[in-house]
Amino acid sequence: MRMPRALCIAFCLLLASGLPQASELPLKPYSAQYRLSMGQFVIGNVEISLELADGRYHYRAFTAPVGLAAVFRKDQITEQSEGRLDNSRIVPVRYHYQHKKPKKNRQVKLEFDWTANLVTNRTANSHWTMQVPPGTQDKFSQQLALMLALCRGEREAEFQVADGGLLKTYRYTEVNRERVRTAAGEHDTIKLARNKGERPSRASLWFDPTLNCLPVKIAKHEEDGDYVMELVGVTWKDPS
Repeated sequence: MRMPRALCIAFCLLLASGLPQASELPLKPYSAQYRLSMGQFVIGNVEISLELADGRYHYRAFTAPVGLAAVFRKDQITEQSEGRLDNSRIVPVRYHYQHKKPKKNRQVKLEFDWTANLVTNRTANSHWTMQVPPGTQDKFSQQLALMLALCRGEREAEFQVADGGLLKTYRYTEVNRERVRTAAGEHDTIKLARNKGERPSRASLWFDPTLNCLPVKIAKHEEDGDYVMELVGVTWKDPS
C-alpha cells in the first residue's frame, strides 16, 4: 500500500459573495489534524501547522501511517515551506520534502534566489538550477498563496510551481457548493477541482469559508486507489 505525498493537494477558490473581506479573514496561525483513508481503511494521520512571525511564515505538514498501514509500512513524510509575506503575497525562500522509509530516504530541498529569479535543488541524488518568474511557488507554498486569493474573493487562480526541475501550472476552479460531514462536524463548503497542466482533474477539494478557507475534505484518484483526507480538528493560535 503506497502512502501518498503529504498534502499533495491544494486549496481552492471561493466566490466573493458571502465571504468576509480580506481584512476580516487574514492568514492565522493554526494546527489542524486530518484523517487519511484509502477505501474503507484509515491508513494515516496528517498534521498541518502554520506559524507567522515578523512578516515570515513557516508552513509544515507531517504524515504518518496508522492501523494496519503502520504494520506494513513505516513511511513518514514531512513537507515544509518557509518564506515571507510581501504585500499580501507569499514569497517562498526554502522548501523541504522528506519521505522516510525503512531502507530509503527521499529528499527535495529548494532554495529561492529572488535577486536572480533562480531556484536551486541540492540533494545527494539531484542538483539543478532553474530560472523562474516572479510569483513562482513551491509545491506547498501555493496553498497559502491560494488562501490569500480566496480572501480577495477570486473565483479561480493559477500558479506557476517549481517542481522537479520544471515549471508546472496548477489551476483551481469552483465546481459546486455542498454540505459535507467530517469528524470535525458539518460544513457548508465550496467544492473545487485542481488541474495540473493540461491533464484532467484527479482531485476534488471541499473548503469551509468560516474556517479561514481551510480544506475540510480532499479526494484524490491515484493509480493504486482513491484517497480521502478529512478534517478531524483545528486549533487556532495567537500570532507571535
